[in-house]
Amino acid sequence: MTEIKLLGGMLVGLIFVLSIGPTTATADQVYAKSAPIATEALYKPVVVKTRAEIKPKVCKNWLVRELREAGFKGKGLRISWAIAMRESGGRANAISSTGDYGVFQFNLAAHSDQPWWNSSRLLKRDYNIMIAYKMSQGGKTFYPWDIDGKGNWKRTWSTSGSYLSYKKWYAKYPC
Repeated sequence: MTEIKLLGGMLVGLIFVLSIGPTTATADQVYAKSAPIATEALYKPVVVKTRAEIKPKVCKNWLVRELREAGFKGKGLRISWAIAMRESGGRANAISSTGDYGVFQFNLAAHSDQPWWNSSRLLKRDYNIMIAYKMSQGGKTFYPWDIDGKGNWKRTWSTSGSYLSYKKWYAKYPC
């Protein structure tokens, strides 16, 4: 009895195929029209771009570019930019009335005994930024400016107004 049912089902299927007309579809074409099997759905083609094809983000802000060239990156780049803007507005030749020099306003009284202290060189942007990069341990901590590596105020020696000024610049980061 089951053989008759099976034979009858095959006969109905054959009649259906014959009723829709002749086809010339190959096994590959039938497979291509079917849904992908489970493992095919998991694997998507990987597109790999070469360095030449990847265009780096170009920031038009000159200070960000110079900080990046010195080695600052990621959050450290943003923090360093905000500190430089707070301290000097990014001006290399800035000297405060309290003896702070250059972009990052290194203090004469606090640092003049350091081997890197050179009043005229600290007024050159690239030198001042290089010293800031070294003092920040590669842009990881900003304790000389009373800010930690996450951008938080340490409350060691600076005022809340100074920190609020830093936060204002941090929010205005141009890139």
